[in-house]
Amino acid sequence: MTAIPCFEVEGRHYEVGVAIGRRFGAEIGAAFAAYTFLHDRVLPYHHTPEGQAHYAQLLQINRERYPEYIHELEGMAYGAEIPFEHLFLANLRGEYAAYLEQDAAAPAPDAGAGCSDCAVLTPQAALIGHNEDGGALWQEGMYVVHVRIAGDPRDRGNLPGFTALSYPGFLCGNALGCNRAGICFSVDSLEPQPVGIGLARHLIARSLLDATSQDDALRRVTVSGRASGFGYTIGSIHERRIVYVEAAPGRAAVREVHGSYFHTNHYRELADIRQNVGASSRARLERALEIIAATPPNSASDVLAILGDRANQQYPIYRTATGENPTTTLCTALFDLDACKLCLYPHGELAKAGTISNI
Repeated sequence: MTAIPCFEVEGRHYEVGVAIGRRFGAEIGAAFAAYTFLHDRVLPYHHTPEGQAHYAQLLQINRERYPEYIHELEGMAYGAEIPFEHLFLANLRGEYAAYLEQDAAAPAPDAGAGCSDCAVLTPQAALIGHNEDGGALWQEGMYVVHVRIAGDPRDRGNLPGFTALSYPGFLCGNALGCNRAGICFSVDSLEPQPVGIGLARHLIARSLLDATSQDDALRRVTVSGRASGFGYTIGSIHERRIVYVEAAPGRAAVREVHGSYFHTNHYRELADIRQNVGASSRARLERALEIIAATPPNSASDVLAILGDRANQQYPIYRTATGENPTTTLCTALFDLDACKLCLYPHGELAKAGTISNI
């Protein structure tokens, strides 16, 4: 991943999906052809009576609440020539991982294998840093989209344009993004138990790109009827405010960031919740808290130094895929709220700044 391709598109939701699917059809096709979790685990379960029932319920619930985002997925499927049900199932990968564990007694995937976030809010700096960690499968396929949703009778209000880092075949929002209303955010995977049938976390995250204020963003990520959970670090440029939100089925916690806050892939604010907690998630958090205790971060370089740390050789904050662990830091992002900028650093290039968007 020596460069992250960018694509600018304007249109209605379905048209945006079609354009993204056509532009990145090769990347989507290659990633989905190699996506063994989908083919070996999810699709066999999907074709069982129980899997069919889950799919029908999930599609109905999410289409009723987020019809415009389902239209985006339908357009992407058409543009990339990939079956819609494959895209929809992949966009519910977190929910389906839990269903497989709960209903089929299948072993859980590597718990806590996801991302790391470091937020700083002081008189000198307002920053959100994020390591986007994922399977090496996705390393060559990610892209950045700059989107403007055109007027459509189905739209709910006047939507701001947005920029998002996206996985091939996935809705914008499940990694990080920002919009012209001054809202910026990054997402951490969490694994609450049990997971129900309800609103999918990727569609909820997509809705953040349409937020018009910090309070609106909070309403969106704490919407009732959630099937699963995510951790969201959300910043508002106009309010110079950063919050961290932990969402779980039926519960949520909101923490205002003052000073600094670091998060990995297990619940900290809702610590009593049943969850899968991986050794990597614990180790990354412990190492970051050790660094922060010694030298509280107060600048972009401080945040990037934490996110680039490899002191723990077995479970480093900044990760490189190995034969035993295919998870890698796909890229690192830094939102500078005061400068109104988002910079992305592809894997191995933390020393090189690349401004992707003026927020």
